[in-house]
Amino acid sequence: MRDLVLVVDDNADVRAFVRLSLESQDFRIIEAVNALEAMVKLASEKPNLIILDIGIGQPDGLEVCREVRKISEVPIIMLTLREDEIDEAMCLAAGANDYLTKPVSKTILGLRVANQLRTKKGNGSEKPTILQASDMTLDLLTRELRVGEKLVPITRTEFDFIHLLMEEPNRVFTRAQVSHAIGISAEFTSDHLLDTHASRLRIKILNAGGPRAISAVRAVGYRLI
Repeated sequence: MRDLVLVVDDNADVRAFVRLSLESQDFRIIEAVNALEAMVKLASEKPNLIILDIGIGQPDGLEVCREVRKISEVPIIMLTLREDEIDEAMCLAAGANDYLTKPVSKTILGLRVANQLRTKKGNGSEKPTILQASDMTLDLLTRELRVGEKLVPITRTEFDFIHLLMEEPNRVFTRAQVSHAIGISAEFTSDHLLDTHASRLRIKILNAGGPRAISAVRAVGYRLI
């Protein structure tokens, strides 16, 4: 069966362009014009991928993306008129898989959609027990981090921190998401505390001969580099 794509945009011309572009590449398309309609169609139609515009009113596309991520791992490609590194970081931090600035060509749109669907299908349902990034290896069963063959001594909090980042190396995680992952309430922590955890972990990896690894994204959170 052909893959089903949910297009969420309040602009009829954009929806028509996306529909015509993707239908010509053998995708099935359903549409939504706002957050409520998008969530209803996600539940009822179970699309294989969502193309989501940021500026759809309130709640905006970023909030919709966060809500979708609470219940589904469906690939999400964000659309926006803006072209700014912070906007891209916010999209990724909200849980989007990819980001496109309008106007976008029919060819690029199709390729990005196909790539996300291929990645999703290739991941399968069984989660790995070994995560790798560069020359770093994280064993989820023994809870050991290594750089090459060298064991990096890390605390439980540091393991949970690097585990989150290594699960999705290209994704920017918000400070709230990191706080949740390491078992600290976002209400009772501080930017300084998270920066301290990140700095100590970064130094341990560097001392073991590894990369700088953790990058702080201004006004958003952290990502793996």
